[in-house]
Amino acid sequence: MDPELIVLKESPHEVVVWKPAGMASELRDERAEDGEAREALPSEGPKAPWSVRSLVARRCPGSDPKLPHRLDRVTRGLLVVALTPEAIAFHGAQLEARAWEKIYLARVAAPIGAPDALLGEHKAFLTESGGRARLVRAGGKPARLEVLGVTPVPGRPDRWHLVIRLLTGRFHQIRVMCAALGVPLAGDPLYDPLRRDPADFYLEHVILTYIDFDTRRPSTLFVPDRPDRGPLAPSVAALLDALARPEPAST
Repeated sequence: MDPELIVLKESPHEVVVWKPAGMASELRDERAEDGEAREALPSEGPKAPWSVRSLVARRCPGSDPKLPHRLDRVTRGLLVVALTPEAIAFHGAQLEARAWEKIYLARVAAPIGAPDALLGEHKAFLTESGGRARLVRAGGKPARLEVLGVTPVPGRPDRWHLVIRLLTGRFHQIRVMCAALGVPLAGDPLYDPLRRDPADFYLEHVILTYIDFDTRRPSTLFVPDRPDRGPLAPSVAALLDALARPEPAST
């Protein structure tokens, strides 16, 4: 098992991991029956011959891991992997019912104008073509997200943190919508028009509340002290702590 794949919860039916940036959720040759698995573009970082799905399969012999949701290769954070047909069907139904809450932390270019204008819900219509998402006036899939916090990164006035509640799960949704709002994720290989330093790119699925298959009760996971997260303004740290209502998971 690759040591970077941190397991936060595990049962006979599901595993919740913290996926590092640079690792695919699922490789093309592991494509699920629903056809949604995607290989990352070359610009999105180096490829490895393993993925979260293949590592979980190695950890849990005899299982057939399926992913009810996915993270882009360049995105890090919390990922649920179902190990049984019952669990994947259950989580698919829960996602359809919008019973999950997904909170992301994004590092973006400093906003031009009043940062508070970014707060609140934003809507768009998205299409996908050639491995990229695009905003369209009509004919696309509806996409919604809510910006909960906008704060400068300590010591980096040119970079700000956004705390985002993802309300729909579209391909590259946060990345393309932030760019359209004038605050692209700094260093995004696809959506940062100024091609800032790729080392600045940071997008993390930082808090997840989902319905546990075994208990049928909401479970909230949050790793409060990731070393690669970098410094957070006190207001951002307090907001994340408040959103992570139950006791945080530790690593």
